[in-house]
Amino acid sequence: MQPRPGADAEQAPISGMATPYPASWIDHLIAWIGRLPGPAWVFYVLAIVLLILVSHGVRWLDGSLPRGEFDPARVAEAPLILYFLALMHSLNSVARRSLDAFRPALAISEPQVARLEYELTTMPRAAGYISAAVGSVVGILSILSSPASWGISVGTSPLTLGYTVVASAVSMAFAAAFVFHTLRQLRLVSRIHRMATNINLFEKMPVYAFSALTARTGIGIVIIIYYYVYLFYFLHLFGPTYRASLIDSLTTVVFLLLAAASFVLPLNGMHHRLGEEKARLAAEADRRFEAALKRLHERLDSDSFERMDDLNKALASLVIERDALARISTWPWRPETLRSFLTSVALPVLIWVVTAFLGRLLEV
Repeated sequence: MQPRPGADAEQAPISGMATPYPASWIDHLIAWIGRLPGPAWVFYVLAIVLLILVSHGVRWLDGSLPRGEFDPARVAEAPLILYFLALMHSLNSVARRSLDAFRPALAISEPQVARLEYELTTMPRAAGYISAAVGSVVGILSILSSPASWGISVGTSPLTLGYTVVASAVSMAFAAAFVFHTLRQLRLVSRIHRMATNINLFEKMPVYAFSALTARTGIGIVIIIYYYVYLFYFLHLFGPTYRASLIDSLTTVVFLLLAAASFVLPLNGMHHRLGEEKARLAAEADRRFEAALKRLHERLDSDSFERMDDLNKALASLVIERDALARISTWPWRPETLRSFLTSVALPVLIWVVTAFLGRLLEV
């Protein structure tokens, strides 16, 4: 198979294929990161370190922070700025692998598959501009609603204020882009499932393909939610100024709802398709079992016992088939995928409950 558009930056699009729409600035940025030497995670780690140094550097220059001293809040906020960009980068790679695994279920041409991959991994240009605008506004509102949590006070220098506004706007722009990217990507998963013509209840690899994408999307959202919640719980120990702003709290609620819906809803259509296929096969097995029973009764009534052993074996085989069909799950994910998703959601809650319980015991 030739490389398709929307693949990693080092891959070239299929010759002669016109892209359905121009890519967004975020996709160009991800492509640029993909062209850098080494794995992408190295870039994100180095970028986070740079953001930490710049964030502290502007404060060291204006004297709001003693030189050489690091503020835990400023260190902790640096990964938040790039997290959603990195998550989109990762999910695009998962989407490509998922589409390749789902390919046997699609009776479409290679150019059509290439278009699907492009749409799965590429935002329209207009969506990128809208995300940047919305994110910038939300980022500024986040600072205005709780300037202290961003390290802003009356005496903050223009340099520090400017950096903080840009950092907040960029962070929220990536967050807004991620929301659009995720809703669009998961809607496309539902559409691709409807396009499938080769659904085989006994060949689960294509059926399970997109559960990896939806599960990682949900887990990725859950990780940042818990990071954010535990971050402010931890920072509150350093002083009352470290509080989540109203805008940030509302954003957390939006992402929590998105996480809950991202795993199950895009796969619901495939679940119904599998249920219909299972019902069809079960109905066929029931008809054959009924026909075999009818022949058995006819032979018993006519005292004709020739080849009864073959008939008994046929009935036993049909019973095995019906039992096997009854045990087949119609949910389009592996059991371990569901366990990983539920664990990622439930484990931090359990840790928080235990921590809160122990804290109350220590206060007594």
